Amino acid sequence: MNTSANGRKFIEQFEGLALKAYWDVTGEVWTIGYGHTRAAGPPDVTPHMIIDKPTADKILAADLASVEIEVEHLIHVALNQNQFDALVSFQFNVGWLGKPTCSLTHVLNTGNYNLADQDFMLYDRSGGKVLPGLIRRRHGEAVMFAGNAQEALQIAG
Repeated sequence: MNTSANGRKFIEQFEGLALKAYWDVTGEVWTIGYGHTRAAGPPDVTPHMIIDKPTADKILAADLASVEIEVEHLIHVALNQNQFDALVSFQFNVGWLGKPTCSLTHVLNTGNYNLADQDFMLYDRSGGKVLPGLIRRRHGEAVMFAGNAQEALQIAG
């Protein structure tokens, strides 16, 4: 599967577009474009780096392609487009689906789709602190996962 236009727009709205490199919210990682960091692969983000929007779009497309492969590899149950988009957003943002302690991966791979809504909300912290932006994003992902892409985009917007 590939991320839909709604899924990409959701991610873009939450990540925002930064054409100049900045420190992420934790103050530990250089970030540019739509949330691109060195961990995602090329290009390496450096201080004072500046890109244009077409370059940011290309970087996001490459980053999403990698995340889509991760989701397909880690989740072993059938997903509809909204579920896939929600999981791509989640993995793009936190990268936890592959962790042995990720309850979201566990409940999905046991076929318990209903618990996913609650499990998204477990991942609302960064640096040990609950962040309102993460609460909003996880809520949007849960709404998208449940099948309402338009409401999820309103939450993101």
